[in-house]
Amino acid sequence: SVWMSSDEDEDPRFGEVIAAVKRSLEGKAGRTVTIADLSKHRKETDLWIKIGTSVLDITPLVTNKKRHPGGIKILQNLINKMDEDHDVTESFKKFHYPSGNAVKWIRDMYVGEFKDG
Repeated sequence: SVWMSSDEDEDPRFGEVIAAVKRSLEGKAGRTVTIADLSKHRKETDLWIKIGTSVLDITPLVTNKKRHPGGIKILQNLINKMDEDHDVTESFKKFHYPSGNAVKWIRDMYVGEFKDG
C-alpha cells in the first residue's frame, strides 16, 4: 500500500502513525479502485473514503456498527464536504495522526488502492 507521505512541516507523530499503517497493510490484498467505483459508495449506509491512495470502507463507522471516537456527526459532516474523489487525507491528518485506534481499524476497512483513470 502506498498510503501517503508526510510533509516536513507536519507533526513528527504523523510519520510514525503512517509507518505503523504501512506495516499494518503489508501483505493485505486489495483491489484497484477507480473514481467510478468510489462514486458508487457515497451514502451513509455505504461509504468509501480515500486517504492518500488507500481506499477504506468506513460504512461500519457511519452506521454505528463500530463506534467512531469523534462521534457520528463528524463523519456525516465529512460526507457532505467530500469532493467526488472521496479524498479525506487532510481531515485524517488533522484529527488522527496520534491515534492508535485509527491504525488498528484501517486494516479491517481496507478495500484497495486508488488508480486514476
